[in-house]
Amino acid sequence: MTNNLVKLSWKEQDASKLQEPTLSLPIALGRNFEQMPAIINKQAVSRMVLKGANISRYHALINLEQNDVVITNQSSTNSIFVNGESKKRSVLVDGDILYLGDYQITVTLKPAIPLPYPSNYPTLYPVAPHSTNSRHTASLTEFMPLLSKKEDLHKHGLLVPGIITVISVVAMIATTHIHRTFLYILAAYLALASHYIIHKLCHKHKPWWLLTSLALAIGLPILGGFHLPVPHTGNKDVDLIFQAFLENGFFEELFKVLPVLLIYFFGRLLPLPKREIVGIREPMDGILLTTASAAGFVLAETLQLVHEKIGVGDSFTGLAILITQILGDIFGQVAYSAYFGYFIGLSVVRPKNRWQLLGIGYLTSSAMHVFSNVATIFQKAPQYNLLGSICLAIIGSLAYVFFIAAIFKARQMKPGTN
Repeated sequence: MTNNLVKLSWKEQDASKLQEPTLSLPIALGRNFEQMPAIINKQAVSRMVLKGANISRYHALINLEQNDVVITNQSSTNSIFVNGESKKRSVLVDGDILYLGDYQITVTLKPAIPLPYPSNYPTLYPVAPHSTNSRHTASLTEFMPLLSKKEDLHKHGLLVPGIITVISVVAMIATTHIHRTFLYILAAYLALASHYIIHKLCHKHKPWWLLTSLALAIGLPILGGFHLPVPHTGNKDVDLIFQAFLENGFFEELFKVLPVLLIYFFGRLLPLPKREIVGIREPMDGILLTTASAAGFVLAETLQLVHEKIGVGDSFTGLAILITQILGDIFGQVAYSAYFGYFIGLSVVRPKNRWQLLGIGYLTSSAMHVFSNVATIFQKAPQYNLLGSICLAIIGSLAYVFFIAAIFKARQMKPGTN
């Protein structure tokens, strides 16, 4: 029988003093003392409080599992990095470096201290009279799992999406005879679902009200009839080129990031830690905010097209447009904006190259958008339909690869990683 100790070493954010507590397992790490468990498997928990917006209320647990010291992520919004790699669960060895939020913590495993007992004879432990029966008696939380305090349903990120899905399905069933309302509900649900997937890929949390505000800031003007100003020459071919390159390309990409830039400047005026929650501090912030803005743009644009088709009695075409537009936004409008958002966040981290980075992000996202517009024009022409479709598939795949690469690079650049 042994007593397992772990030494954690780090420097506080606001002081240069080195902290080196030696704690007994299990060890809970988080920013809220009361949210961390006090007892696990009848063992007292060493609760360590860490400060910071990127630290969850109950962030991580270090415990012994089959003679291995293991760290597990208890947060659905903030990651744990072990030696620079994002981990949900990892076996720790002496000298490992943990990154939680802005903390860089070095792990030192103390030698196990044997507890005294006679070594020449086996140790027998008395069995309590009631222990045999207790194994066959179900507890109240086993009868009603909802009452268990060991599992926070909201923490796992499954509760709210499930409830939204239930409400959306019920609403769609109730409006099957009202085609327009049915399609509007379906569009909103698909937009939320696609953005939720992106949000989970990013491994970072931004307030829902902030993301919703960005989507509305873009979507409402479009639904209100706003159009980007583009010069018209009267020549059909020239106007088509202007529309593909300017209106649906360069102007549109700039329009979608305007609310994000406003959030950036507004966030700079806020004190810490509000600045970290609302503002742009790193590339991942830029990705999350621009994807929300782009999702609002796609939803508003799709609703307009669906409204037009239903107005002429073509509900099937409206449904087809809705599904393809919303599902395609991940490798279309959202992907272009997210790549630009990555460079907006990168310009915050690398201020000396700010304008160069912003220019690269804007030109790259706009160029992908323009190529997509040109391919769409070819696709609509019967003689070039196949060529246009192939080009669209290539451009969409390329945009998606750029998007995912930006997310993974942004993960590596999160504060507290190598």
